[in-house]
Amino acid sequence: MDNKTLFGVMTIIFNSYGVPCFMAGKVKAGILRIVFGCITFGVIGIINVVKGIILGIKILQMSDEEYQEKKGTLFSGIPKE
Repeated sequence: MDNKTLFGVMTIIFNSYGVPCFMAGKVKAGILRIVFGCITFGVIGIINVVKGIILGIKILQMSDEEYQEKKGTLFSGIPKE
């Protein structure tokens, strides 16, 4: 994912649906996020919304150099596979 602004905004808006995971190429993690949200009747989804807002703001505040350094790794709000 090269577009920092798009990734940050999508993380803020769609984090509970796993969109940032799919954008980062982590399909399994995105599917797990959706499944766990359904299994817990949305409790995990609410937590992911809050995490998405915080993470998205952090991404938008990063400098381009910082973002390029971290784009190869997963950010703290995106689950690892």
